[in-house]
Amino acid sequence: MSRENKVLSVGDKAPGFELPDAVSGEPVKLAELLGQPLMIYFGRGTW
Repeated sequence: MSRENKVLSVGDKAPGFELPDAVSGEPVKLAELLGQPLMIYFGRGTW
């Protein structure tokens, strides 16, 4: 995906990324969750 076009459309594959687990702090990669139900919530200032 080029830097100029960052918007995904419905049905596009999400780019790979890694974030810390909310409980353990251990890194979790999106690819590790492939095939499992997944909800991703990006909230701003909600904690």
